[in-house]
Amino acid sequence: MNNKIGLALGSGSARGMTHIGIIQALEKMGIYPSIIAGCSVGSLVGASYATNNLDKLTTWALSMSESKISQFLSLNFNATGFINATRLQKLFENTIGIKSLTFNDMKKSFAAVATDLSTGKEVWLNQGSVHDALWSSMAFPGLFPCFQHENKWLVDGGLVNPVPVSLCRAMGADHVIAVNLNADIINSYEVIDIDKKVNKNSDSSLWQKTKAGIQKTLNVISSDGSKVKEPKGIDVVSNSIHIMSSLLTRSRLIGDPPDVLLQPRLPDVGLLHLHKSEFCIEEGRMTVERMSEEITYRLGL
Repeated sequence: MNNKIGLALGSGSARGMTHIGIIQALEKMGIYPSIIAGCSVGSLVGASYATNNLDKLTTWALSMSESKISQFLSLNFNATGFINATRLQKLFENTIGIKSLTFNDMKKSFAAVATDLSTGKEVWLNQGSVHDALWSSMAFPGLFPCFQHENKWLVDGGLVNPVPVSLCRAMGADHVIAVNLNADIINSYEVIDIDKKVNKNSDSSLWQKTKAGIQKTLNVISSDGSKVKEPKGIDVVSNSIHIMSSLLTRSRLIGDPPDVLLQPRLPDVGLLHLHKSEFCIEEGRMTVERMSEEITYRLGL
């Protein structure tokens, strides 16, 4: 009997590029999951994998630098979030071709998790527009705007099911490999040097008016206590959600444990650290290599 292997890709913002290395290493072992469930950034990587576009996403991730990341920062700090969602949506649409993609077009079984903002209930998305499903699952509060889908306002699935093992099993997986990116979430975040990112040709007066707001938003607390600052803006939101997600993940994994749990070591990768994608991808590969014997045993290979 050919058992179906499911892959539950957890939430974790920029840490999500670690999923790429994990998938690459699993395939190197001859393990090809046929069922993919993703939460937040896990849904983005999962959709890329399920459409045979993981290489394109990898190329994009490895091209990211701190200056490129700053291009997606919005100067309008309001309830819709400080990421330029429209620009990022267009980039992903071009990268993995999701604009008109439907779930019927997937090469593998795929589903994403989101949260109903009005009821707090978990929503499984596996029909219709892949574009809508991804942006519903990735609508991180304070980062991306909430997304209206079928008369519901949806936000990040990490609020209810950060590592969707249960969704994998509901989709028919006999064995589930789960990836928890937030096992060591209490970490240090680097401050982006805003002055180095500003376009020299931009209006200096406008920049001076907005720079203070951006710096205030990106200020962090250093883990060694040498530069303790009051957490502000997105850091309060993101760290609170990540801590909650980490605790929620532990609870849910106890109730519905996967056959294999992979927990990459990512102590220095923060919310927007896409410039660390190469490190994340390599850590994903190394995580699988460290667990290779256990993976083989647990999956009965």
